[in-house]
Amino acid sequence: MALFKCKMCGGGLEFEQGTTVGICDSCGTKQTLPRLDDDRRANLYDRANHFRRNNEFDKAMGIYEQILNEDNTDAEAYWSLVLCRYGIEYVEDPATNKHIPTVNRAQFTSIYMDEDYKSALRYSDGYQKQIYEEEAKAIDDIQKGILAISSKEEPFDVFICYKETDNNGRRTMDSVLANDLYHQLKNEGFKVFFSRITLEDKLGTAYEPYIFAALNSAKVMVVLGTKPEYFNAVWVKNEWSRYLALVKDSKGKKVLIPVYRDMDPYDLPEEFSHLQAQDMSKLGFMQDLIRGIKKITEADKPKAAAKETVAAHNPAHSNAAPLLKRAFIFLEDGNWREANEYFEKVLDMEPENAKAYLGKLMAEIKVSKQENLKDCAQPFEDNGNYQKILRFGDDALKEELSGYITYIKERNENDRLTEKYNSAVKAMETATSEEAFKSAAGVFKSISGFKDADTLYEQCLEKAEVSRKDAIYNNAKSQMKGEKIEEIINYEAAIRKLQSISGWKDADEQISVCQRKIEEIKAKEEADRLKAERILEERRIAKERQLKKIKRVIVIATPIVCACVVFLIVLKTVIIPSSEYNSAITLMNDGKIVEAYDSLIALNGYKDSTEKAASIYSQYIVEKMKYVKVGDTVVFGAYEQDNDKSNGKEDIEWIVLAKEDNKLLVISDKALDCKQYNLSYEDITWEECTLRTWMNDTFLKSAFSADEQAKIQSTNVSADKNTDHNINAGNATTDKVFLLSIKEVKEYFISDEARKCVPTAYAEANGAYKSRCYTKGGTATCSWWWLRSPGYNQHYAAGVGGAGLVNSDNGCGVSYGNGCVRPAMWINLDS
Repeated sequence: MALFKCKMCGGGLEFEQGTTVGICDSCGTKQTLPRLDDDRRANLYDRANHFRRNNEFDKAMGIYEQILNEDNTDAEAYWSLVLCRYGIEYVEDPATNKHIPTVNRAQFTSIYMDEDYKSALRYSDGYQKQIYEEEAKAIDDIQKGILAISSKEEPFDVFICYKETDNNGRRTMDSVLANDLYHQLKNEGFKVFFSRITLEDKLGTAYEPYIFAALNSAKVMVVLGTKPEYFNAVWVKNEWSRYLALVKDSKGKKVLIPVYRDMDPYDLPEEFSHLQAQDMSKLGFMQDLIRGIKKITEADKPKAAAKETVAAHNPAHSNAAPLLKRAFIFLEDGNWREANEYFEKVLDMEPENAKAYLGKLMAEIKVSKQENLKDCAQPFEDNGNYQKILRFGDDALKEELSGYITYIKERNENDRLTEKYNSAVKAMETATSEEAFKSAAGVFKSISGFKDADTLYEQCLEKAEVSRKDAIYNNAKSQMKGEKIEEIINYEAAIRKLQSISGWKDADEQISVCQRKIEEIKAKEEADRLKAERILEERRIAKERQLKKIKRVIVIATPIVCACVVFLIVLKTVIIPSSEYNSAITLMNDGKIVEAYDSLIALNGYKDSTEKAASIYSQYIVEKMKYVKVGDTVVFGAYEQDNDKSNGKEDIEWIVLAKEDNKLLVISDKALDCKQYNLSYEDITWEECTLRTWMNDTFLKSAFSADEQAKIQSTNVSADKNTDHNINAGNATTDKVFLLSIKEVKEYFISDEARKCVPTAYAEANGAYKSRCYTKGGTATCSWWWLRSPGYNQHYAAGVGGAGLVNSDNGCGVSYGNGCVRPAMWINLDS
């Protein structure tokens, strides 16, 4: 059982190893789960998710990248990078109490084009993929809304980045200084984004569309601060780190200027080390800053008069027309760079020329003819040039391009559905189990209405039901074996399974076969019982005759009443006990230990009867075991269990799993101790692990006397593979004490409930894991316990979880310190 923090709310999330989707108990959100191979990776995820939930997206991305450096097939790590890139914050919707995504780092690029998103889909299973696709659609819808709003915003010259309030909610000195700077820049004729004023009429709405528009349009960002921690405040850093990325891609058209006061410039963020920072306390600071901003903003501005003149003419007849024709000829020749440069020249003359933006779009996508835009791999609706066409183009051009986008989407959707359909058909053709057919059915259901997906969905469910019943039938048939009374349980289990599929094949006939076999075994057992009772009755009659004979002799030989009384007293207190004692000794000498022990105990301390009984107690226990049945509990050996060493060790109770001749296979009823499978985290097998050494040395000597150890049979322990992963389990071993394998635990325990196990107080004190969800008997809390088979690789070992489920898909790391130990062994009653 693994523990993980919910990536939405940070609450605890408990799930079985190998699970890829779970639901948080705290917020109820269904979410994908990472691949947690060990405690270290779980800690990395918890740390990264903590940063992401606190909107420290860059820090979180660094840790997710570290995870992918170690395992580049981890779908959840790729998806987490996507969440950081788009600044996804999950907030609670007060209307539904559900956690929904908000976008804090909008992009022009659609999430569907994101390479990390594609990798997340590539390495995810079917359950994860469905959630990723649903989340991506929600994020894409939000982003489209942001782009639609931001496209209508007028461009800014300067973006002022600063911290508005301190940790106590009071206005900072940074805010006051930024306010002064805003008014100075505004008086100089600059259009300035200053959140305190610019966003004051946007209360009650999302700020991101306006911040996104300002970041992308502003040619200068001034990052202002008076303390190092203010520069690195989450939302301040979110703004300037996004702008730095834009600066990098702008080819010198955007500039970030750090300005500071009352602090050492060396305390500025490391990312600013290559930038020229300005000290606000120096004389002439404001004039220098404004002069520098003017140079930057005016360098790329077309002459106002030229703009006005071009706007007054029809583009088809302007000086730009020849350039436009030349640019489209470059497109036909596939000369994308030259084409783009000429379209830029057109836009320098006519900034609202939709045809030039169309040409730039075609050059960027590398399309030589306009009609070939419909052959693009992905829709281009998020492209910045297309957004400009929507602003400046005529209705005919916009309608034509919109038609291309619709065509691309419909084509891609058909391709997507076809790919899923073909994959499901292949899965259906190769399926051999209920789970495989249901998995294929799930894919068909997800594309309901496409081709004959609905029909194949129903066929998959029908075949899944056939596979389910066949599996139950075959499993029941495999249990129909045994001739002994303790093996009736096999036939009863088979009956229950066959009854669950009554009417399937000859299930009802097989039920009758099982019932007849049970009656035969019971009849034989009853005959054996009556025979044993008859022998005991014959012994009792013989004993009574002996007593009567003794009494007659006494009466004849002692006519004196007083002597008779005395003799009767002697008879009752001496002769009869002596006779009983001698009979018990005879039984003991004849090897009839059970009868001898019972007789000695009945003498109530006569002579040394108590000592004699104690001397054969261990033999008595073994002899009693000869009459137990599978499922019974026996006592054998002693081990510390109540965690109170002052009262000595407690008797160990064992569950009988199998009985062959005079040999019993037993497993401890409780988890006796808490141990690592292996002291170090490495590739290891049962043959070489430290737990095997401890069980066959320390535990064996501690729990059993020399006589008891002699009765524990040295057993050839098979190296059973993990059939789910075909992992090499090493070599077979010879052990007195061992762990069960995956194959054995499924064979000897018929249900998850039967496999549940409760730890002793001593095991708990040694660190045994206790489930918060599962109990046995309604009160005792369950733990998970080791199996000797490997997990999904050799540095993992299989186990049984608190719910009784066999964890063979993944297992647990061999050095996990909270796994419990349930020893198993064969007791040879003839030894």
